[in-house]
Amino acid sequence: MKKLILLVLPFLASCGLSMDLVEKAIAAPDYTDLSYWVAHPEKVDLSDSVYSSRPSDQFNIPVFFVSPTVHFPKKGGNWNVDPSTNEGKNAFNTPVQYQSTAFNVAGPIYSPVYRQSAYQVYNVAPNATTVKSYAIAYEDVQSAFMIFLKQIGPHTPFILASHSQGTDHLIQLIQREFTPLLEERLVAAYLVGMPVNDCDIRIPICEESTSTGCYTSWRTYHISAKYYNKYPVECIGVVNPLSWTTAPTRVPASMNKDVLVSDEKPLFQELVSAKISNGVVVTERPQFPGSFVIRTKNYHRGDINLYYGNIQENVIARCVQYLKEQGRPE
Repeated sequence: MKKLILLVLPFLASCGLSMDLVEKAIAAPDYTDLSYWVAHPEKVDLSDSVYSSRPSDQFNIPVFFVSPTVHFPKKGGNWNVDPSTNEGKNAFNTPVQYQSTAFNVAGPIYSPVYRQSAYQVYNVAPNATTVKSYAIAYEDVQSAFMIFLKQIGPHTPFILASHSQGTDHLIQLIQREFTPLLEERLVAAYLVGMPVNDCDIRIPICEESTSTGCYTSWRTYHISAKYYNKYPVECIGVVNPLSWTTAPTRVPASMNKDVLVSDEKPLFQELVSAKISNGVVVTERPQFPGSFVIRTKNYHRGDINLYYGNIQENVIARCVQYLKEQGRPE
């Protein structure tokens, strides 16, 4: 049976969740242990999946990928994932298989299992419990990144990629941990699915399709959707995932390549357009077999999959440009 992976299942999973959760102490992961990496080049894993005609690992440039929220606990569940359990580890399989693979054209994927916060943190005003939960999640992302840097070596370039909650943690990581030397090694950061405060981030936005040492970001909505902007519109960094510029010009669906909406091929072509508007990217309702079940105008869960092939092409272009700038062979 065909499994829809775009927009549908995660929304159904998040319906009717209880706010009656508990704070249970969970041991921090040891990222020298491969079992705490859902994706790592030293093992065969779901990040090795290839869905398009573009080969993986074309440049041996590693990618540090931080997964979106996969923790939807029921009443009495924990505010954070327990990454020591099989259930906790397996929860990260879907984003690694269907999102991180948009970036594996660059090189091997490193993606940690981490004590991420429950989906419920987004349903209440920030309080001591939710702040603590998010801090625990960030602590693991930061710890995993330090191991990642150690394992790839002091001179290897890299890509950052994330979605949703993972993006929040990578923004914080950039702000807290980045140095000029790390900025020089950054090919690009794909900070997808959460707003980025361009007025207060230490790396620049990617103005052009081959800019390097910069970040890209977008959130996807239907053209008639209503949404909340965390920052003033003029401070929200947005890049169009079809043109890969910050221009407000609408890019037609004819430019849209290899949309990944299911685990069966072929990939869809020319499915959606993209236009930057009021701090987000807006598009029309995607039409594909099974799309009739989509009842939302918030296409958050499809931020990466709707532009899957375009992301792959852009990752390749930035890798080529970075290596050229550094005088390294492709």
